Amino acid sequence: MMYQSNSFKVGDIDELCARALEIPYRGQMMSMVILLPDDVQGLRDLEESLTPANLSELLASMKLVDNVQLSVPKFRIEHSVALRETLEDLGVKDLFTPGQADLSGAFETGAPSVSDVVHKALVPVHEDGTEAEAANAVFQSAGPIPDEVVYFAVDRPFIFLIKMNDLDVILFLGSVRKL
Repeated sequence: MMYQSNSFKVGDIDELCARALEIPYRGQMMSMVILLPDDVQGLRDLEESLTPANLSELLASMKLVDNVQLSVPKFRIEHSVALRETLEDLGVKDLFTPGQADLSGAFETGAPSVSDVVHKALVPVHEDGTEAEAANAVFQSAGPIPDEVVYFAVDRPFIFLIKMNDLDVILFLGSVRKL
C-alpha cells in the first residue's frame, strides 16, 4: 500500500454511488483518476452505470481539497491487443499484403509488409509512484496528519482512468478487481 498526504481533486456523484480522486502526474499534463464505489461489492454496479455523460459530469465537478490522506494498493495492469483485423476492417489492407505495402519511406530495398500491429498498455503503480506512457506521479511517505483530513482509502475493487488534462481525453480506462 502506498500513502500520500496532499491536496487532491475529489468528487462524487450520487447516481454512480462512488467517489473519485485525481492524482496528477509530474508536469500536470496527465492524471490518474480513481473511481471508488461506495459499496465494497459495488464495482460491477459502477461499471454498469458508468456512461460518458455521468463520467464527464463527475470529472467536471471535482474540487481541489486540502489535507487528503490517500492510500492506494500496488497494482500493475498490462494489456495487449492485436490490431490487424480492426485495421483491415477500416480499409487498411495493403499494409499487410506482400508486394502491395508501400513502405518505401522506411525501407530502401525489398518489398516489406507488416504482419500485425499490436497495441500494448502498461500501467504500474508501485512504491515509486505510477507511470503511464512517459508520465509519472510520485507517492511519498505521509508526514504528520493535519487536524481536518479527508481520507480516501482505496481498499476495494475500483476503476481507474488516465486522462490528458488539457484535452480532457481519456487514454486508458480499466479496473482493478483483486487487491
